[in-house]
Amino acid sequence: MIETFPESSEQQDGQEAPLVLRYAKLGLVLACAAIVGCVGFVLWSQAELEDHQEPAIRPNRVFEMAARYAVGLKAFMELAGPWNAALTEPILRDLAKVSPKKQDALRQLILKGWLTNEWPSESALAAVAESETALKEDVMTLGQMKSASISITDDRWLKLKKRHGWMAELARVQTLPADDVARQVVMQQAMQTTMVMLAFGFLGILAAVCGLVLFALAFLRWRDGRLKFTLSSITRPEGGLLLEGFAVYMVLFLILPKVSRFVFADMPRTFHYLIALLALIAGFLWPLWRGMKRESWRLALGLHAGKGMLREMTAGILGWLACLPLLFLGMIAASWIVKLTGVSPEHPITDAFSGSLGGKISAVLLAVVWAPISEEMMFRGLLFPGLSAWLRSVFGAFGGAFIFAVIHPQGWAGVPAIMALAIAFSLLRMWRQSLIAPMTAHALNNGILCLLLLSV
Repeated sequence: MIETFPESSEQQDGQEAPLVLRYAKLGLVLACAAIVGCVGFVLWSQAELEDHQEPAIRPNRVFEMAARYAVGLKAFMELAGPWNAALTEPILRDLAKVSPKKQDALRQLILKGWLTNEWPSESALAAVAESETALKEDVMTLGQMKSASISITDDRWLKLKKRHGWMAELARVQTLPADDVARQVVMQQAMQTTMVMLAFGFLGILAAVCGLVLFALAFLRWRDGRLKFTLSSITRPEGGLLLEGFAVYMVLFLILPKVSRFVFADMPRTFHYLIALLALIAGFLWPLWRGMKRESWRLALGLHAGKGMLREMTAGILGWLACLPLLFLGMIAASWIVKLTGVSPEHPITDAFSGSLGGKISAVLLAVVWAPISEEMMFRGLLFPGLSAWLRSVFGAFGGAFIFAVIHPQGWAGVPAIMALAIAFSLLRMWRQSLIAPMTAHALNNGILCLLLLSV
C-alpha cells in the first residue's frame, strides 16, 4: 500500500515549532521557484542552442550501430546464399525513422549503396548536397573517392572520417576490391556488431519475460497487502528543507558553471567535476544546516543499508527487471514523439564511446558510478520525499520524474523513457526505504547501455 505523509507539525500540543523551521514555508516557496526557474533555464538553453548554433556534422552513434548491424546481417546471409534485396528498403525506412536528421541522408545513401552493391548515383548525391549545404564538401569528397583519376588527400579523408565516423569507412571500402584487407576489416566489425546486438536482443527478451513475471507477482502482492510502498514519515516543514537542499543543488550545478566560464574562459574540464561535487555536497548537507534532526535527515534521504547491502543490491536488480514493462511503455511513447517531431533522442556521452580509451573509461565511470550515486541522492533522496511530504507519493514520484527527465540532454523525445526509469527508481525507494536499491538499478541500467556501446 502507498502511504502518505503526516501533516505539518509546526503546532503540536500547543507548542511553537522549532525556531529553525519558522521560515520553512518561505524556504519552500523560494525552493519551488528556484527549481521551476532551473528547469526553465535548461529548456531555454536547449532551445537557444538549437536555434542559434549551427548543427555540427558528427558521427551519429545510433545510426552507426544500426548500419553496422545491417551490413553484418547481409554478410551472414551471403554465407548461405544471395542477399535478400527486399530487406533493403525496410531497413532504410526504419533507419530514417530513428535518425531523421538531414545529415543522416548521406549516410543512408552510403548504406543503400553497400546493400545494393551500387555506388550512390550522382543525382542522389547532388540532391543531398542541395538539401543540406553543410554536406556539399562531403559529397565532393565521396565523388573524388569513387573517381579513378582523382586521388583523395589525407586531410579531406580525415575530415570526412571525423564527420561521419564508421560510415566514412564503409564508403571508402566500397571502392576497394572484395579481397582488400581494409574491406575485410570493416566486414568483420559489422559482423561482430550483428552478433552482439542479436545476443543483446535475445537477453533482452529473456529479461522482458522475467520482468513481466516479477511485475505480475509484485502487483498481486501489493493488492494483497503483502508488499508496501511507503517512505519515512517526515513533516511538511522537513519536506520543505529537503526541497531547499535540492534547489541549492540545482542552482549551483546549473548556474555556477556558467558564471565560472564567464570569469575563467579557459576553465579546465576537471573544474566542472569539482563544481558538480560542490553542488552535491551543498545540497546534501543543506537540510542539516537548516536544522533538520540528523536521524530524520538520514532516514528521509535513505542513507542507510536497509536490510543489508547485498540484500538491497539484489532487490535493486530484481526491481529493475520488474519495472522493465514501465520502461518499454516509455520507449513506445518516445517512438511516437520521434515520429511526430522528427527529432530522435541522443545523449552527448555517446560520442565518448567513439573516442580514445581514456574517454571511454571516463564515460563509463560517469554513467555507472557518479550518475547513480549523485542523481539518486538528489532526486530520490531529496526531491522525491520532499515533494511527497506536501503531495501524495504518486504525485511526488511523477513530479520528480518529470524534472529528472527534462533536465537530461536527450530532448523531449527522451522524456517518456527517462520518466519511466525515474518512476521505477522511486518505487524501489519506497519499497526498500534505502537508496541502495535505486542506485543499483540505476547503475545496472546505465551499465548495460555502456556495455552495448563498448561492444559494438
